[in-house]
Amino acid sequence: MSASLTLISLGFTFWTLNIGDFTVSGTADGDFDYDALPGTQHEFKVQVNAGKEECFAQKVALGAVFHVQYEVLRGGDRAIDVVVIDPDIKVTEHDASKTEGHITFKATKEGYFQVCLDNTPYRFSGKLVYIYIVTYIMEEWAQYMEEIQSVSLTAQNFSRSLTEVQTSIDAVKFHQSESRMHVIRDWYLATGNNQHIMYWSIFQISVIIVTSFFQVFCLRRLFRTTAVTPTSKPRA
Repeated sequence: MSASLTLISLGFTFWTLNIGDFTVSGTADGDFDYDALPGTQHEFKVQVNAGKEECFAQKVALGAVFHVQYEVLRGGDRAIDVVVIDPDIKVTEHDASKTEGHITFKATKEGYFQVCLDNTPYRFSGKLVYIYIVTYIMEEWAQYMEEIQSVSLTAQNFSRSLTEVQTSIDAVKFHQSESRMHVIRDWYLATGNNQHIMYWSIFQISVIIVTSFFQVFCLRRLFRTTAVTPTSKPRA
């Protein structure tokens, strides 16, 4: 096994881990916070060259469930050895010459567990291996799910309130639209009545003026006299 291990975090960021004191470059105590989740998970593909061994380290809390799933995607007979080593550098699980499989156990101690992909028995073919590592504490995970459900319920209540507000706003818009239609209708009615009254008033004024001229004409004709008779003789 090499003197240094490669620790992979979410986002496939590689860190160098020294076995002696388990110090991680870039951090003071080696603790990681993966989005404040009650556990960690890593999913990646790794190329293990012929006759080589690749190891990955993951910090596991006391009592946490540690699960490793792997599958050889290509290379040779697609067989590889998978070894899990505890913080005391003791082998806890060993799958020999398998193309795929999974390892699950509950950690009895806290520390960095190593997952090693051993291709040293195969000197002529490299292997491309898919590996999935997850660790979580069941009680914390259950509490986390309860909190998520509580947040979801709060979000549903908030969404329901927003829906009610939106319904009220739609009702207000409907009444405003109805009021605007009434205003427009009244405006056209008032404009039409104004034009009707104006034209009717002009007509009545014209009739009155014509009638007045006709009456004056008739009266003047009634009282008009001439100084001669129809035979052109002067009147006495």
